[in-house]
Amino acid sequence: MWWFSPSQVVKRQTNTVINCLDIPQTATKTYRALKTTRFSNLLAKTATCHVDIANYHKDLTHDQLVESHQLYAYHVDWASAKGSNIKVNIIDDQHATAQADLNFTISSKKMAASSELITLNLSWQKNDAGKWQLTKVEMMGDIAGGM
Repeated sequence: MWWFSPSQVVKRQTNTVINCLDIPQTATKTYRALKTTRFSNLLAKTATCHVDIANYHKDLTHDQLVESHQLYAYHVDWASAKGSNIKVNIIDDQHATAQADLNFTISSKKMAASSELITLNLSWQKNDAGKWQLTKVEMMGDIAGGM
């Protein structure tokens, strides 16, 4: 039963969010499309996002968040997202939060590779089918230095 505890489910879902940011250099278009589909499936229809990281500062609605992830997945050469220190807080049987440290490195044709330490704050809520979905995403960065 441990595997199905709310804390473990939210932790696995949080790892899935982090995994959706990880795009290997050898990723095909199909692989990238699967990442965007997987990410979109985690979002509640009312999801919002606040991003304050190097070269990107924005508040996003659900549709903008989906579109931004698609653009990201298709236009980066590669990105590495390594999560650590994941902390889950189960508020009640319908709500939870998760926080993780994210070591994020990205490279694209338009910019040299750069790294950033990001604090990822996620709010989760169960939908009518009992599935945990993201209602709020917050990414706050601290530049670790260029590569």
